[in-house]
Amino acid sequence: MNINIYLEKIQSRESVFPIDSPQKEILRVGYPQESHPLEEVENKRVMIDFDGVISSYKNGWNGGQLTDLPNPGAKESIDKIHNMGFEIVIFTTRASDNHNFSPSNTELIADLKRWLKEYDIYYDQITAEKLGAVAYIDDKAIRFQNWNQSLNDLNQIIKIR
Repeated sequence: MNINIYLEKIQSRESVFPIDSPQKEILRVGYPQESHPLEEVENKRVMIDFDGVISSYKNGWNGGQLTDLPNPGAKESIDKIHNMGFEIVIFTTRASDNHNFSPSNTELIADLKRWLKEYDIYYDQITAEKLGAVAYIDDKAIRFQNWNQSLNDLNQIIKIR
């Protein structure tokens, strides 16, 4: 894109400084590249849920204590994904600072890091945020195809419980 066209475009509807953008609730940053620079990162990232996916979670929440073993094949599979060149991001509500219970998310993250080190499970980041990724691996996800299928899948989950 021509830089002059780019500057004219952003000056007419948004600022290069996200805080100055007209829609304050949507933080946007203009980039002169044809594609967004984060697309490259997102296409090389796999988000993996912790409880029930990496950890077996057989003991449930258990006061936040990590007493479960890794699910069979978790370490080997994560290593394989990492060796294929993907960033490994573990997502978990344990990292959320929006809960009002004990232990704190800081303590939960520290315990999680110790657990991952104990079982030699590789990761690049831990987050509670939904980041852009090529794929999410999650035990509670419903694969969206259409709303009828999603509602049918949800009904099956509800019936099982």
